[in-house]
Amino acid sequence: MRSVLREGREWGVAASPGSPLLESIRTELGCSNTFATLLAQRGGASWQALIDPDAQSFHSPFLLRDMEEAVARLLLAIERGERVFIHGDFDVDGLTGASVLYRGLRPLLPENSVKVEVSERAHGHGMSAAFVLRAIDEAFTLVVTVDCGISNHEEIARLAAAGIDTVVTDHHLPIGGLPDGVAVVDPHRDDDRYPNRDLAGVGVAYKLICALYERLERPAPTDLLDLVALGTIADLVPLSNDGESENRAFVREAFDLLRRGAGSSLGLRTLMSRLSVNPKKISTSDIGYLIGPKLNAANRAGDPKVAFLLLVTEDRDQAEYLGEILLDYNRDREIAQNDLLSQAVEMIRDGGRAPREDGFVFLVGEYWNEGILGLVASSLADRYRVPAIVLSKGDRVSRGSCRSAGGFDVSACLDAHADLLLRYGGHRMAAGFSVATDVLPRLEERVEQYVADRRSEIKPLEPERIDTESSLVEIDDRLHRELGSLAPYGPGNPRPIFLLRDCTFERLTLVGNRKQHLKGSVAQNGATLPFIAFRMGRHLETFEESQNVSLVCQVGFDDWQGKVQAQGIDLVAEFPAA
Repeated sequence: MRSVLREGREWGVAASPGSPLLESIRTELGCSNTFATLLAQRGGASWQALIDPDAQSFHSPFLLRDMEEAVARLLLAIERGERVFIHGDFDVDGLTGASVLYRGLRPLLPENSVKVEVSERAHGHGMSAAFVLRAIDEAFTLVVTVDCGISNHEEIARLAAAGIDTVVTDHHLPIGGLPDGVAVVDPHRDDDRYPNRDLAGVGVAYKLICALYERLERPAPTDLLDLVALGTIADLVPLSNDGESENRAFVREAFDLLRRGAGSSLGLRTLMSRLSVNPKKISTSDIGYLIGPKLNAANRAGDPKVAFLLLVTEDRDQAEYLGEILLDYNRDREIAQNDLLSQAVEMIRDGGRAPREDGFVFLVGEYWNEGILGLVASSLADRYRVPAIVLSKGDRVSRGSCRSAGGFDVSACLDAHADLLLRYGGHRMAAGFSVATDVLPRLEERVEQYVADRRSEIKPLEPERIDTESSLVEIDDRLHRELGSLAPYGPGNPRPIFLLRDCTFERLTLVGNRKQHLKGSVAQNGATLPFIAFRMGRHLETFEESQNVSLVCQVGFDDWQGKVQAQGIDLVAEFPAA
């Protein structure tokens, strides 16, 4: 099915699950057929795990390899009153993970014996040589990493040579074996059997604190879940995966804390208030599109330590002050991002490049803002639907960011060119690296050949997914309540999308401060339902003139009218024969 509103956009309806499973779910729950379909599609035989996951979905932290060793080393540090140096990465996952470790360890060790270093984007991901020297100079005896460390073989060896132990907590893929730390806790270890391999870095850090508190016979630190949810959502790890829903349970429990005005981070609550985020109605969208970007702006256009301090401060005035700095950073980030993206698109156009024919984008700009490269690479990958590599060319060293499309494994691509790179790391879908500037031409040539050799492996982007076809009479209060038990939504558990065939629209008006939204009602076979389409005011005429089109929508709720409503996403004019 092709979009009427946006050229090139395609949709497809997911296959319907088998009737026996559907009937089994409906019989056990007494639910609607639509809800049973969603449970069967997303959970299969393990569908029960999708409904209202809570703390019972949390796995024992000791299922993670090396957790016993990590806890034993921390217990020794507590017994000896050692000085502990926490190293966190600069993104939201690393910042929240460092905050969790700091808040979890600080009450257990002597005053001022726990210190945190948040890496800066200029030094790249992971521990730097400067951090190692600082740990040695300041006589720390234990380093604990969060959201990094798995690829810091050399740095950890240097720390060990100086008599400093390292406990690694990370969730990135190991490169070249495991570093020689006293413990390496990472669900992506080949020998790890932890049920949830999609833990974010902050999730691994939280598991470490939970394990430590369990050994100390202290209550589980559930107040830290606000930070765990923030980092988990911002890092875009799956909330559910084949029925495994621990990450989703983290978020549900955290949202319950925030709704009660509780949680560990005064700074997070202060930032939510500043952004007019209602804690009673907190959603993953609020985190992903409002709060997370403000925290990330610190590493893109300012100092990431500001974001860390906001998350751990216990002073309301300081929280207000730090929040204002973050908002200033974010305004600067938006300006820089728009400018760099315009330069990139102009470079592609003026250079006669054809990304879709080439199969990839490889752009190099002199002294481009390194904090914006990933955002621009992501925008280019979305725009041209091919993998994108964007670099900032320095005098001696250049830094790049990669984003995937079509299932292309950017981490494997960097692995294949490790001989040319100074440092690199990341995931299948996103990665970063540094490279000597004088080898950039060789790198581009080899990447071009690498992509060409694998063009057949790069899948064309599939049509966007519609979960199921429905009808207006099925979209009611009952379905809305049922869908609530599937929240929170996010990667691995997207908000359900429905198809309503042969619709017309009535009493459409433009609403919003800039008249950018459409509001009215949608009609189908004599039934009607309140309707809204955000940011679609420019399509008013198309909606009014549409006859027997199909509406792609989600189910929402109009708080003012107290009624369920259809939230329009797109119009499609074709439907394949059954």
